[in-house]
Amino acid sequence: MYERIADALREQMISGSLQPGDRLPTQDALSESFGVSRIVARRAFDILEAEGLIDRVRGGGAFVRRYQPLVRRSALHYKSNPGAPFAEEALASERIPSYSHDTHPERASADIATRLRIPVGADVMRTDYVSRANDEPMMLVHSYEPLAITKSTNIERPEEGPYMGAGLIDRFTAIGKRPTTVVERLRARMPRPSETAQLQLRPGTPVMVIVRTTYHEDTPLETADLLLDAHRFELEYALKVDPSQ
Repeated sequence: MYERIADALREQMISGSLQPGDRLPTQDALSESFGVSRIVARRAFDILEAEGLIDRVRGGGAFVRRYQPLVRRSALHYKSNPGAPFAEEALASERIPSYSHDTHPERASADIATRLRIPVGADVMRTDYVSRANDEPMMLVHSYEPLAITKSTNIERPEEGPYMGAGLIDRFTAIGKRPTTVVERLRARMPRPSETAQLQLRPGTPVMVIVRTTYHEDTPLETADLLLDAHRFELEYALKVDPSQ
């Protein structure tokens, strides 16, 4: 029954009967309307809160949260002259985009070495990004590039030089290693304390983790961890179907 109550309230949000900021019926009102206990009504609120659809104020009831996620379209990120995909995604949701970054060399951990097919401890260039919308952190990216490939080239530091901000495809094409494949593997998990702080997550909010590896034929060129606030993003994958023979 609590799932049915949550479904009914969710439908009202989708239809517009309940608008962002509107107060939801009280648990007592829901109990009476659906003929259930207050415990069942409270469980329905628990579901909607976990989905990021409502906010609850202690002693003040429950309210519809403005749910306007950024839609990340992977295909837009991996093409020549990509522009600024995150900025476009933020603007499409009526938010002002910004980001910061920090680049420094370090030694490859066992995980990164496995992904890049290099020895553990080999030199890599790491770049950490924080993408924001309306000054709210939305996504963390930790990118690693093997210095055996990029050292002493004009793309050694991703956010410096003539290819600053050019995107993976154009940057590696500039040194004769145009990417041929980008693999994204997606999973969800609960955030680590540092990630909760960096993304300013509400308690109980999971993150979506995209593990990306970029290849030139069979050679890995770059790997990255993309951490997204699961309540603020939707992911879209457009897959082309081969034409019939």
